[in-house]
Amino acid sequence: MIRRASRWATIAWIVLIVSGASTTGLLRAPVTNQSVVPFTYQTHRFAGTLVGVLGLMQLIRIGRHHGWTWLGAALIAGTVALGWMSATSLEPRTVVAHAFTAALATVALSSVVSSPPGSAVSAPAHRPRWMPVSAQVAVGLVCAQVGVGAMLRHQQIGLTPHLLVGGLAALALLAPAATILQDAATPAVERHAARWAITAVIVQVVLGGAVLLMIVIGPPSVAAWLAATIAHVTVGTLTVVAAVRFLFALSSS
Repeated sequence: MIRRASRWATIAWIVLIVSGASTTGLLRAPVTNQSVVPFTYQTHRFAGTLVGVLGLMQLIRIGRHHGWTWLGAALIAGTVALGWMSATSLEPRTVVAHAFTAALATVALSSVVSSPPGSAVSAPAHRPRWMPVSAQVAVGLVCAQVGVGAMLRHQQIGLTPHLLVGGLAALALLAPAATILQDAATPAVERHAARWAITAVIVQVVLGGAVLLMIVIGPPSVAAWLAATIAHVTVGTLTVVAAVRFLFALSSS
């Protein structure tokens, strides 16, 4: 029952990530129907508060038995608080912090749905030490990439840091994930996590390439630009989730 409620809370939270990216995009896009912008803005604001409170209650309930979930509860509370602060001030750095915290909170919610790390089977004894280390570096870089991407989206930095951190994050995650898939003796839980990590990185790189191409030659339409940027933001968050799950699979087996 707890996992079912957490699954719906996670889905709702990811929908809010899409809503937040849509709100940011619409605030800058030359939309013809101006009523769409305030509607999207207010919907994200109040729906985010509602889902945040429900997710917070869920994690607090689980936190009675699992202490680590209190960190997730703090992230959700921080996301809601930063969201209201952003709505009041519209200060770019606050909005960036709101987006970054929301992505990390997604990891906390989704971790409740997944199997406990301790349930993984034993890993092969011959695994090189560099693999879990690379996975740890990848998690840090993917999280940093979400923050750098939010800063770029809100015009706080240029494109170069985003491309640099994104490239390093992709390499750090793909190297151990690809190695896992090539080893037939690898436990199924690790292969599954590696497959999702690779898929997330590939999709994110393709979306990033599409956005970059639109920056260089111009978007074919406002709808295409919004769709590509919103998808890029959303998959970026899912890549964080995939990277953390892959690290858990390696570290706990």
